Amino acid sequence: MKKMTKRSVATIFFIALSVLALGAISWRELEQPGNTSAVLPGLEMQKVVAGDYNLTILIPSSLGRKYHSKQASIKRPFYISRHEITIDQWNKCVADGGCAKQAKQRRYQTGNHPVTLVSWYDAYSFTHWLSDVSGDAYRLPTEEEWAYAAFTGNDVTKDTIEDLIQNRKMAQTATFSKFRKTRTVGANGQNSWSITDMKGPVWEWTLTCWFSSDEENKRKWTIAELSDPDLCSNRVVQGEERAHVPFFVDKVYSGGCGTGSPVDHIGFRVVRETGTLERFL
Repeated sequence: MKKMTKRSVATIFFIALSVLALGAISWRELEQPGNTSAVLPGLEMQKVVAGDYNLTILIPSSLGRKYHSKQASIKRPFYISRHEITIDQWNKCVADGGCAKQAKQRRYQTGNHPVTLVSWYDAYSFTHWLSDVSGDAYRLPTEEEWAYAAFTGNDVTKDTIEDLIQNRKMAQTATFSKFRKTRTVGANGQNSWSITDMKGPVWEWTLTCWFSSDEENKRKWTIAELSDPDLCSNRVVQGEERAHVPFFVDKVYSGGCGTGSPVDHIGFRVVRETGTLERFL
């Protein structure tokens, strides 16, 4: 048997170190995501790459509309559901014991309409159930992630927001009502990243908190902190306008508190974090 050279020993040592380093990373992070469509039929996830953009948000003011702009940074790629979670998908969570109550379905709606009339805690519970049954890490998007995906990485400006508000008012004027019917998922069109219904009557819960203190609102909260239901009593919803809503409220037009005009419906979509290898694919 030939003697091992110094180079061979060094090679074996390097391989051993590599194996140990990989062992420090959980296998769940390395493996490909589970077949979530088998667990939740119709769920399609769209990958969103990392990037930076400028986010302008509407802030309540007694003097009228007040805007605040900030630099937002999406440091890691993530997946976001192409469609809002549907009534049928919600009821699957209920049937499996992960969600507390059957979806409220209006007479004109089908199972392929987005689920609405859900509180932030309802949506939060759904993401925990989906994580448990799929083996992957699902959660609600932060406000920064939602806006980044909605506007395909472009800056969100004051003009962007004013246009959304004007379009909503025009839609309400055309129907002679502030209440607008929801449509089946995908019916409101998709953006250039193939993400649907970012514009439409359904507003969506985010993970982001709203505080009464400007200092707390401007602080950079971590995903782990925002995922704590006890962190704040108001969560941000995004859609044709931005609002903050008590986390237990499911519909603003019947008594909830928002920063903008009352919204028609509140639903949600989900985010899945990328595993270690997926970030480079």
